[in-house]
Amino acid sequence: MVDVEKAFKNMVKKGKVVFGNRQTQLTVEEGKAKLVVLSKNCPYVEELKTVSEKHKVPVYQASVDSVELGSICGKMFAVSTFAVVDDGGVNIAQLLK
Repeated sequence: MVDVEKAFKNMVKKGKVVFGNRQTQLTVEEGKAKLVVLSKNCPYVEELKTVSEKHKVPVYQASVDSVELGSICGKMFAVSTFAVVDDGGVNIAQLLK
């Protein structure tokens, strides 16, 4: 099984991700996002899932809240959502199983 926290850390450190609702939506609409990650308390869940489904981008619903997701990503702020543009060598398909 893939360690999700470790995968997120590697994506942020080695890959390219964009944080926040607006940036995530723009990245999905531009066709650049490979994956959208949502915290369990993300206030934009329905909105982001709709946009992601429309553009055929997979969505991963994390089991942690935004404060913990921010900490996992190495940020000093809450992260309710982020989009993965470059996975940094992490196998996204394994996360989605």
